[in-house]
Amino acid sequence: MIKIDNLSLSFGEKVLFVSAQAEIPDNKLTVVLGSNGTGKTTLFKIISGNLKAESGKVSHDFKKIFFLPQNIKYPDGLTLFEYVTSFFYATSFKWFLSKEEITETEKILNLLDLTDRKNILIEKLSSGELQKANIAAALLSKADCLLLDEPTSNMDLTNQIKTTEILKKLQNHGITCVMITHDLNSAAAFGGYFIGLNKEHKIISGQKSEFFTEENLKNIFGIDFNINKSNEDIIISVKNTNDIL
Repeated sequence: MIKIDNLSLSFGEKVLFVSAQAEIPDNKLTVVLGSNGTGKTTLFKIISGNLKAESGKVSHDFKKIFFLPQNIKYPDGLTLFEYVTSFFYATSFKWFLSKEEITETEKILNLLDLTDRKNILIEKLSSGELQKANIAAALLSKADCLLLDEPTSNMDLTNQIKTTEILKKLQNHGITCVMITHDLNSAAAFGGYFIGLNKEHKIISGQKSEFFTEENLKNIFGIDFNINKSNEDIIISVKNTNDIL
């Protein structure tokens, strides 16, 4: 579990968090929502230890947290297999991979449906395949919590669904995933827990049924939404498009 307690942070006159509180549960796909500039990526940097808040505390009980940023610069000339295994060489001095490391890599590539792409140069992979390669590298690092900043951006619909399904299934392997997205309906369809950052610098959180209310979404985005619920399914639409013009 990740516990955010009394978190405050600002950059000059730009305030991001004021006494924010939240808990992110284990073994679920948690989705983080909010308008641009509300601090979603900054929150990930704080959780991963890459940024220190002014006050408050963020604690967790994970062995390792892996933060996957939205924009990554990829090296040329590496195959997918070489790319995902490169961290083995970065963490220890070695000339070759052990049999155990190769076996573990093959297992994870198979889990992510990447086995037939392992010898393809990464510059020739699709956006969806690149993101799955990044997830493979994260799993090889032995992280049990993945923070993913808009992992389905620049993907077609099919790859968005496939990638999100993979993240959801990782909970069966003891992996907690937390992802940022701007797609409310995709979030409602795949998410198991929800975090919303509003413009009052607070955090709204909860399970699907309690999180997706007209009041909460208005508080987070400043827009009125229609929310249609049928059993476990939720469909969200803007009430008046003139509100966002």
